[in-house]
Amino acid sequence: MKSLFSKLFEELSSGRSAVLLTIIDTVGSTPRGTGSHQLILEDGSAPGTVGGGYQEHLACEAGRKALKEKKSFILPLVLHKDPVADIGAVCGGELRVFCQYFDPAVPSLMPLLARVVQCLSGQHACRLFWDLTNPAHWGMALFTDDGPIYCGHDRYLQQFHEEPGQKSSIPAIVSLPGHLLYKEILAYPRRVIVFGGGHVAKALVPLLTGLGFSCTVVEDRGEFVSASRFPDAAVRITADFHHLADYVPVSGDDYVCIMTRGHLGDYDAQKYALSCHPCYIGVIGSRAKLAFVRSKLLADGFPADTIDACHAPIGLPISAATPEEIAVSIAAELIAVRARREGREKEDAKVWRAYRNEHCRI
Repeated sequence: MKSLFSKLFEELSSGRSAVLLTIIDTVGSTPRGTGSHQLILEDGSAPGTVGGGYQEHLACEAGRKALKEKKSFILPLVLHKDPVADIGAVCGGELRVFCQYFDPAVPSLMPLLARVVQCLSGQHACRLFWDLTNPAHWGMALFTDDGPIYCGHDRYLQQFHEEPGQKSSIPAIVSLPGHLLYKEILAYPRRVIVFGGGHVAKALVPLLTGLGFSCTVVEDRGEFVSASRFPDAAVRITADFHHLADYVPVSGDDYVCIMTRGHLGDYDAQKYALSCHPCYIGVIGSRAKLAFVRSKLLADGFPADTIDACHAPIGLPISAATPEEIAVSIAAELIAVRARREGREKEDAKVWRAYRNEHCRI
């Protein structure tokens, strides 16, 4: 996503027009889901993908038409047998692709795209809305913690306020009386706070970094959180585990992995994490250690269901033994949690998650 919007910004900054293809709606089985993007550029290249095969061929042809005619429109595609619009695919679904023509001269377009790239680079949460009531005269609104940015035909978007029931993380059409909106969360905070700098952490941090997470490593031993030991960590903190609040704030968007060198370190880290309510807490350790920490947390007054909501033991149950294998199991679990939070969880993953929750907890 970052590379695609960076390329779009680069093209427009150079004075060249471009078309952004976006799957805004799907029904049934399709090769790519809602929120997939592809660019059509003046040099003929088409970075990104909206599904491959003949579906993508038709979408790209429509995108080239939009670029040539300097027009925006919605392209419907039917992937199942239909005497009128069958395109020979076997997926059995339907989709709509918004072919969005970008003119660099559109007021406020460049500041909006610059902010999108900035959010994607720093993993700052941002939501992008399109007003597609009249696709040829679209409007866009970017909502971030720093306030909104609007461009195009944005009069309605400047008056629009999300209702609580509309704040889903899934890219989707928002149908309102007299208006058709499409929304997408482009960037999510993906910070992983790793408490402990041992062998598993050393294997885990570069793996997570390569998967698009930003890692903060927290240790009470300076030599175990050095730049040479964790060159891929975004932040390295030497902290007193008894006073973690003084060193590292934890938000509801953070993922917390606890793997300190001892029972008490894990207890301090988990106690602090539970008080901060991050989106994920995973704790490494044997059943005996996990039970020891659980008993202390219960004595502190934490509800049993709150403690048991932690992923303990951390990682998917793949019989991992070495630090590298354990790191893979943790990374896989974080990928699954991230997909669920970002609205990308697939049906088979839901079945697996239900099974794991029933059979694989202490």
